[in-house]
Amino acid sequence: MWRQPGLVRVDERQWIVAAAMGALVLGSWIWPVVVYREGESEAFNMDEGFFVILALLVPPLVTLGTLALTTVAAQAARRRPLVKSAFNVGQVLIAAGLGISVSRGVAAPSASLTADQVAAVMLGVAVYCVVNTLLVAGVVVSMGTAWRELTDDLPIQVTLAGAGALVGVVLALAIQAHPWVLALAIPGLIVQRRLISARFAALHDHTRMKGLFEVTLEANQGLRHQAVLDTILESVRRLLRSPEATLRSDPPGPGQLAAPMMVADQQLWLAAAGRRRDEPFDDADQGLLKALAAVGSGALSNAELYQQVRLERERLSSITLNIGEGVCAVGADGKLSFVNRAAADMIELSSSSITIDDPMSDSALTAPDFLLAPASEAMRTGHTIREDDARFRDKDGNAVPVAYTASAVISDGTPSGAVIAFRDITERKAFEDELHHHAFYDSLTGLANRRLLVERLDHALQRSALDRKTHALIFVDVDRFKSINDSLGHVTGDEFLVAIGACMKSVVRSHDLLARFGGDEFVALLEDVAGVDVAVAAARRICAALEQPIVLRDGYEVVASVSVGIALSQPGKSADDILRDADVAMYDAKAKGGGGIYRVFDQASMGSRSSERLRIEADLRKGLDRGELEVYYQPFYSLDEERIVGAEALVRWRHPTHGLISPARFIPMAEETGLILPLGRYVLDTACRQVRSIRDRLAVDLPISVNLSPRQFQESGLSSQAAALDAAGLPSELLIFEITENVVMEDLSGAREVMKKLNRLGVRLAIDDFGTGHSSLAYLKQFPVQEVKVDRTFVQGIVESPVDSAIVRAVIDLANAMGISAVAEGVETEDQLAGLRMLGCPVAQGFYFSPPLRAEEFDELLTRHFARTASAR
Repeated sequence: MWRQPGLVRVDERQWIVAAAMGALVLGSWIWPVVVYREGESEAFNMDEGFFVILALLVPPLVTLGTLALTTVAAQAARRRPLVKSAFNVGQVLIAAGLGISVSRGVAAPSASLTADQVAAVMLGVAVYCVVNTLLVAGVVVSMGTAWRELTDDLPIQVTLAGAGALVGVVLALAIQAHPWVLALAIPGLIVQRRLISARFAALHDHTRMKGLFEVTLEANQGLRHQAVLDTILESVRRLLRSPEATLRSDPPGPGQLAAPMMVADQQLWLAAAGRRRDEPFDDADQGLLKALAAVGSGALSNAELYQQVRLERERLSSITLNIGEGVCAVGADGKLSFVNRAAADMIELSSSSITIDDPMSDSALTAPDFLLAPASEAMRTGHTIREDDARFRDKDGNAVPVAYTASAVISDGTPSGAVIAFRDITERKAFEDELHHHAFYDSLTGLANRRLLVERLDHALQRSALDRKTHALIFVDVDRFKSINDSLGHVTGDEFLVAIGACMKSVVRSHDLLARFGGDEFVALLEDVAGVDVAVAAARRICAALEQPIVLRDGYEVVASVSVGIALSQPGKSADDILRDADVAMYDAKAKGGGGIYRVFDQASMGSRSSERLRIEADLRKGLDRGELEVYYQPFYSLDEERIVGAEALVRWRHPTHGLISPARFIPMAEETGLILPLGRYVLDTACRQVRSIRDRLAVDLPISVNLSPRQFQESGLSSQAAALDAAGLPSELLIFEITENVVMEDLSGAREVMKKLNRLGVRLAIDDFGTGHSSLAYLKQFPVQEVKVDRTFVQGIVESPVDSAIVRAVIDLANAMGISAVAEGVETEDQLAGLRMLGCPVAQGFYFSPPLRAEEFDELLTRHFARTASAR
């Protein structure tokens, strides 16, 4: 058939066509159209169009030769292995030969192209494609590739082959009609291939961008370090068609594509390798790898931040769930969105199916009203709401005292909910109640204390300013309580006070306030009384109740004797004024003998005494500052040696208006108000200066006695005051502290300790007014005293009264037996002096020898006395 006459000879035009098509076939083999699908690439030569042109315009042998030469050249240019090159050359020649054979068998060639020839060539192209596909499929299937993977490429292969064949037919017809068309066909075919390649490249880029987007999403969804690394490495393998994807610390080697990637603040290299040699990495691959590395770095940073946030959130959640405070979250719709364990245990929830410790579902419970109210207020104001004493309901519906804080949750500038943290303050409330009880109630009797009494009285007086109602105070003082306390002991004394308080409480009205004012003093506040008769009736009930014997636990039966003062409120008077009035009335009752006597404060008869006390107190305070107090000295005389052996320092107050005021008027008040302390320090300092002056001027060490009041004796700084004498450079034995017998007996153990401390400092001690108190002589030997002063009442009766004389003798004999000195005070007559000498009294003091003298007069006396004594020697 190929030997038909006129068809075997090859003319010049056919050689040109063959050469042109051969060059195009060579180009298609060297630069095939690459199609990417699901991470794989496949090369298509698109030589069907060239086959059609050759088959229609060139003899078969020339066609086969052209295809054979170009295939061999292409294999050599691409450096294919010999076996693969031989297979490819054989594959092309077999497919082309069969295709030409089929087309020539269907339609014989003629001088001009006919429709039959074109159809036959199209059939030959189909055979060419089928044979090519079958030969390749046979090889790859034998290597383990599934048939399904091969059939997936058939639509693309058929489309490209059909398009190429159609273009080849058109060009063949045009070249036969006009040979110069060949010059246009060559660039046209090249452009066609470029367009098809560009189209598939664009699809590939789109696929890559989609893959990069999906990788970005996937890497930032896992937010776990290893998951991010696995996602990035897998994406490198898939998008870059690189079997080897690694993350390494050393720089990349030859044939590897790499991009820097930050992992845990360390720069590593994301490397891709292992792609086919005929498909080397290009700039697009490099850009994609950099993009993947950037995605990985960002995702790892996000993962690290997420892990930190997750850990912080878990820590915060753990703290929130396990703290002792209840925590609830309420949404803007008023439903609970979170409840921790502590809150669930404390508060009332309407359903046991509520999810504790986890975000609530859409069917979450509506917050209870006690939570909803503070949450709504916090959301409305945007401020933190704090309440230190609120009431929530517990699971049993009981009110629970809580302290809470409600804070709004702000989202986009708008409150979206509120968080309420609260704690049970039941224990705190109980502690506060206990503190309140300790602050306002007496710990011994359980009655109100002075603070609560004054507070209630203040409130009552404030109401009186509006409603003009009258209130009454009943001031009750237990007579001779000290003797009971000393004789029966403090425990029994406390029991006695408790019994008195209970007895009084049983007879006052239920709404009246009964308080222990201090020590053995009680005060009853009667509010809104109709007049003084109501207060008097209450006072009578109290006195009558206390007249009944009180039986104590140890079997003692005691009758409480009391003195009662009554005072009514008046416009303009303060609580202190009314208390002072009641106190004055009580002392007036005590002055009348006590024992159940009550007195009502009368402004006309008692008001002056109250005012006088206030005036004296104020003047005394000023007098201390102005130097109005003076120290007088009364000498002690040795009866045997007839010389001055000491002196007693006595304080006097020279008032600028009232002149010299007796100590009996201001010393008790100074003791009561505490002014006795600065007054006593003044006397002590002055006496020390006087001793120093006498020593420096007359070279005589003259002891000075200073009287100590009960308040001074109990002062903790007394020993330091005595030590100041030694610090001034004077012998401590020049200072004598005189303490009354009753002061010592008030607290035997305490007095003994104070006296021991003073004795260790070298200060001498004297018991003043001995014999007038209720102590026994047995106590005297327990105290480290150096002198005993016989009271003036016994000295004055020494001449006429054998009893007084016997008492003085006993005291002198006792002092001699103990090795201490006896001093008789109040000597006023020569007969008294003679009696004392007869009884052997060594030292005496009194007006017979000298009255108390001012410092200047005392200095003159000492000067004359010691001058006369020196001359007598």
